[in-house]
Amino acid sequence: MEEHGLTIVKDNFLNRLTTNIRRFFFKGKIKNLVVDNDNPRIKFIMESNNFVQQEILDARRAYRKYVINNQTDISRDVFSYLRQKIVDNESRIRHIIKINKDNISYEDILYLLENEEKNINKYKTRNKKNGYYNVPIGVIGLECSGSIDSIKGIFRAISTRNAIIILHNNYNEYSTESLILMIAKECLKSFYIDNNIVQMFERQEIDLSKLDKLITENGKVRHKNLSHTIYLYQEDNEFSDAVQDEISRLTSTEMYKSYKVETINGDFGNVIGYLNEENPPAVCMYTNNPQKAYKFINWVKAPNVFVNTGIKNCMEAEDKISEFFNSKYVSHEDVF
Repeated sequence: MEEHGLTIVKDNFLNRLTTNIRRFFFKGKIKNLVVDNDNPRIKFIMESNNFVQQEILDARRAYRKYVINNQTDISRDVFSYLRQKIVDNESRIRHIIKINKDNISYEDILYLLENEEKNINKYKTRNKKNGYYNVPIGVIGLECSGSIDSIKGIFRAISTRNAIIILHNNYNEYSTESLILMIAKECLKSFYIDNNIVQMFERQEIDLSKLDKLITENGKVRHKNLSHTIYLYQEDNEFSDAVQDEISRLTSTEMYKSYKVETINGDFGNVIGYLNEENPPAVCMYTNNPQKAYKFINWVKAPNVFVNTGIKNCMEAEDKISEFFNSKYVSHEDVF
C-alpha cells in the first residue's frame, strides 16, 4: 500500500484575521468563494460540476430525508398499510399475474412483504462487541430480471431506508412488479416519504458510475474502496485551534503516519458530496450545530465518523450485516 505523508495546516493570527475579514465582506454575495487563497493547504470544497442524472439526484434526496427520519416505527407502519393495499388490490394483482404468465403468486408477494418486515430490526442497531452500527449506504442499484427479485427490492427500500434503483433487464410497465411498485409509491406518499426512495428502470438508462453501490444479478457487490486520506471538516471557525491541535496529534501518532490528513471547509452540502466521492476511512466534523451534526453522522459513508472529538479510530468496520448496510463507528461530543 502506498504511504502518504501528513499534511500540516499552518496557521497564525494574521491568516485567521484576513480570512475572517474576507468572510465578513463577501458573506452571501458570491457562492462558493474560495476565501483561503493565502493558505492553500486548507481545501475549500466547492459545488461539484460533474453531471449527475436526475433519477439519481431524486433518489439521493429521498434517501437523505428518509435516513434522518426519527420515527423509528415508520417502516413498520408503511408495511402494515402496504399489506392492506395489496389485499385491497388482490383481484388486480392476480389478473396481471395471469396475463403475464408470471412465476410469482399473490401469496408469494404477501410472503415477501412479511419476510422483509423482519429486516427492519437490522436498521441502526449497534454491535455491543465492537461499537459499530448498521446504517444505510445511499443510492443502490439492484440488477433484477424477474418479479421476485424486483419485488424484494421494492420492499427492501422501505426496510433499509436506502434509495434503491431497480435495474430491470426485462422492464415492462405492465408487469406485476410495476403494479406493486405503483402501490408501494402511493403508500409511501401517504406517510410523507419521498417515493423516489424506490425506482425501476432498464439497466442501460442509469449511469452506474454515480451509484453508491451496485448489486449485480449474480449477487456480486461493486463499490468504491476506501481512500487513504483522513478529513477534518472545520464547519465552524470557532474550532480552528482544535483542528490545529488535532493535526499536531495525528502527526506525532505512529498509527496515523501512513495516512494523509486534509483540513477542509465549505458549504455543508458540498462537503458531504465531496467526502462521499472520496470515500475516506475516517472523518471528523467540528461544529456547534446539532442539526448539521446529526445529518453529517447519517449521510457520510465513512466507517469512522466523529463530531468535535478528533479522530479516535481508523480500523475498518467488522461484522458487516449485508450488502444493504454500512457498518459505522460514531462518536460525538458537546453538540447534541
